[in-house]
Amino acid sequence: MLPSLAIILRDPLLRLVTLALFLTGVAISSVMPYASLIAVQRLGLSDGAYSIILMVSSSVMVTVSVVAGIVTDQRANRRQMLVASFAVAAAGYALVFFTRSPVAFVVAHTALLPFGFSVFSQLFALARMAGKARGGAHADAIFAVTRSSFALAFVITPPLWSLALASGVGLISVYVSAGTAALVCFCLFAFAWPSGPGRQLEDPKSGLAFAAAFRELARPAIVARIGAVGLITGSNQLYMAVFGLLIVKGIGGETPDVGRFHGAIALLEIPSMLLCGLALRRVSKSGLIATGGAIYAGFMFLFASMSSMAVTYLLVVPAAIGAGIILSISISYLQDLVSARPGAGGSLTAVSNFFGQMVAAATFAVGTTVTSYAGTAALGGMLALAGVAALLAMDGWRRAEPAAA
Repeated sequence: MLPSLAIILRDPLLRLVTLALFLTGVAISSVMPYASLIAVQRLGLSDGAYSIILMVSSSVMVTVSVVAGIVTDQRANRRQMLVASFAVAAAGYALVFFTRSPVAFVVAHTALLPFGFSVFSQLFALARMAGKARGGAHADAIFAVTRSSFALAFVITPPLWSLALASGVGLISVYVSAGTAALVCFCLFAFAWPSGPGRQLEDPKSGLAFAAAFRELARPAIVARIGAVGLITGSNQLYMAVFGLLIVKGIGGETPDVGRFHGAIALLEIPSMLLCGLALRRVSKSGLIATGGAIYAGFMFLFASMSSMAVTYLLVVPAAIGAGIILSISISYLQDLVSARPGAGGSLTAVSNFFGQMVAAATFAVGTTVTSYAGTAALGGMLALAGVAALLAMDGWRRAEPAAA
């Protein structure tokens, strides 16, 4: 791991992408753990309305992600796309903070923020391209480190916000750190992009028309695997929507417990991610994702049965192991399905997340209608197990990955 870290520190583009991933993590982890609380408790939206917001947000994000992925392959303009997207994201966070109204929340979370983070997957495409170009045999380890920088933000940010909230800072202020992080990312790509021939990344244009590129992504072998991975990651998306409400309203925790619990999981996710490379020597990426999904399903079932916050903190270990595996390995697994098209391959992560988010949003809506927040969490465990079964049925535990592209 030390050689890959040294390569990142020496290379301007890898440093920039790694920092941008960390800052993107700061933005997302500032708001995501508290979005449902802000929407339902602070702004008066219903559970059903928040479910609709999640579904619309996911629809906008995946549509723009796929288009952006194809266009960036066609035109090799990833930098310009990232500059525009982070500017829009910063504007979305600012709108909610300065207006503090339900209308602003809806506009930001269904239009500005989904559009702003729709090109987020291109950061992973850049990291993968730069890692292969600069790192050679260390490419996978470089990608693990860059992905871990994103997770590191989830270790630092939620606990800091827990301290701030416990001291009396208003919950809506989480949009300040999110907006600031997005603004800094805008400045990085607008003004700090490495210059000079030796520092440029080779990024040839794909030469594919839009329709041909889209047909390539719509192949049945790819779509089926996107769906299986989406069910597994969808359980994590459902957790994100329900865990704050379950901790505060079901388990008896306080608002600062939301950040502490989430931060503890993120802290333990990092070693889990970094150790995935060792596990891949013995099992395929699909097999490892299935293992992570099964562990995460167990966590969700246990989480649904908790009645004491003190005992609930013990669940951070299985949660971190499961989430660390599925969130890191699923990205490279999906990128490998269209390995010759970095932008399109990166967009598959967004497509899979979209499917997972739609399933999670529908499950949240149904679960909170017919059962409790705890029952909804248990449904999340069932989603993960369904995805595990589908993925193993297609790929099994074999070392060789499917040649889907």
